[in-house]
Amino acid sequence: MKFARLMLCGALAASALAAQAQQGVDLTDQSHSPDFPSWTLYGSAQAQSFTPGNGFTYSVMNLTQAGTGGQAGAGWAPQSLALDFNAAFNFRFYFNIQNDPSQLRGDGLTLVLADSTGVGNGGSDLGYGGLSSASVALAVDTFHFSGEAVSPSVQILAGGSNTPLAFTETGLGDSIRNANYAFMGELAYAPSGNADNTGMLTGTISNLQLGSFSVQAQVDFAALGLVGQPVYYGFTAGNGLATDGQTIQWGAPAPVPEPGSWAMILAGTACLALIARRRRAG
Repeated sequence: MKFARLMLCGALAASALAAQAQQGVDLTDQSHSPDFPSWTLYGSAQAQSFTPGNGFTYSVMNLTQAGTGGQAGAGWAPQSLALDFNAAFNFRFYFNIQNDPSQLRGDGLTLVLADSTGVGNGGSDLGYGGLSSASVALAVDTFHFSGEAVSPSVQILAGGSNTPLAFTETGLGDSIRNANYAFMGELAYAPSGNADNTGMLTGTISNLQLGSFSVQAQVDFAALGLVGQPVYYGFTAGNGLATDGQTIQWGAPAPVPEPGSWAMILAGTACLALIARRRRAG
């Protein structure tokens, strides 16, 4: 009986740890069923899903459309989360920025946690500035105004303001915009351990070819007004005078092509598989 009780306690403890570890959302996990068209969209945002016959569904959300300026868009998951700010959480996603290299780069995109949904101001506000004061965001700022961090930079924002709590200049220049690969973004939280709803937010963007860049800021979620509130998560973007197309992708580490391109891609994949088999046979 004692052994059984110990086993039960161990199982409950493991379940509690697992539940804590699962706080947040991993949009890079291909085992999920992507469905951006079911999200709440604002402004210029559009969403599509494709199932090209390879057994996998690709879902993309275009917050702004490449080649068109003056846009601000946002997309929010349909369900809120009950986050415990005295426990760790983690959000991961893929993003891609596309444009004609001869065009102006800007302005940027964000991952937002907030007590309500919507879209903020465009341009340098990245679709985030003007949202609820009960919010935090990981921002990828891709336009440099005088007196600001040199773009592209990764930033932690809070309170519905686009003035960063902290920033890191990446030195990536125009290489952050490339239609042939995506970046992974991550927002991770480590609580203080003092049960005071404060802790360290770390934002990171990474790409296998270009490296990894992180920014950190201490955040008091009680002061922000997020403690005890339903927490919505979503993405915003703005391009102002620029014409960047800013896309969030679920479960796909590379840009999702137009439907007409699938035949070419699948044919190419078949050729690569054939070459690999011949090499193994040799």
